[in-house]
Amino acid sequence: MLDNVIFFDGGGSGIRAKSATNSGSAISKNYPGFSPGELPLVDYLANLIIDFAAQVGGSIDRAVLAVATLPADDKQYGDIAKLVLASSQVKELWICSDSVSACAAAVEKDGVVIAAGTGITALAVGKNRTMAHSLAGDGFLVGDEASAYWIGKMALNSALRARDGRGGDSKLLEVACKHFGAEPYQLTHTVHQLERPVHAIASFAKVVSELADAGNATAHAILDAAADEVVLLATTAKRECDGGADFQVALIGGVLAPDNLVTKLVAKKLESHGLTIHISGKSSLDGAGVLAQLDSPGIFAPLIRTFNK
Repeated sequence: MLDNVIFFDGGGSGIRAKSATNSGSAISKNYPGFSPGELPLVDYLANLIIDFAAQVGGSIDRAVLAVATLPADDKQYGDIAKLVLASSQVKELWICSDSVSACAAAVEKDGVVIAAGTGITALAVGKNRTMAHSLAGDGFLVGDEASAYWIGKMALNSALRARDGRGGDSKLLEVACKHFGAEPYQLTHTVHQLERPVHAIASFAKVVSELADAGNATAHAILDAAADEVVLLATTAKRECDGGADFQVALIGGVLAPDNLVTKLVAKKLESHGLTIHISGKSSLDGAGVLAQLDSPGIFAPLIRTFNK
């Protein structure tokens, strides 16, 4: 076991940091999240590692950064590493997607973890844990089906259709205007000019879920479509990984919390495919902690960038 490690996990809603030592002491801190394009990626990620390492103090054997928004090229990865290794006492830095930390936390055998918050990502392991297969996680511009952002966007689209007579749902228009503090014909302008529109649209998903629970058919249909996307991820993962009857399907993130309607719909749909939801009781941050103590990246090696002083 390494003497002193720090690890980070998060996405659009926030980035959580934690330390761990041989003595069992630990500190935690929360940092603001971000969506792609909102801020300088290299500086932000490097500085939060440097900041937390300074708070922990002493020599840091390894830092693990597992986040939803990753650098676009090798240079950006290298720039983060150079800043961290030069400006802190971190000896080794691992950078990976939050799907890797989620998988390390939630899947003990062959299986897939699907993490849905502001965005969505999935990572599967198969063939007796000898292969890894990434799914989804393509971001709000081109993907993220079933994420909180996608649910919120679909509901807003219906609201705006109701506003101008193209169909849609008038109740969704009513609750959207209330949620965003806008009149119907200013709604779209208000949303586009928010400081963090992706995060704000994702926060609307909770309202959509409440409306679906109350019996609104349109809101329910949006959540049902989200559940279909989650099940598609699970069944695709099982096929690509040659999964057997004990293939685990773990769900993580606010959208897929145990009591949420989406999760209940997913559970019912999985039954027809001979699958059930695997409960691990661990969070993605726990998974980042698991990664921090590994002897080597192992099966996750193709998905983790490693840097040393």
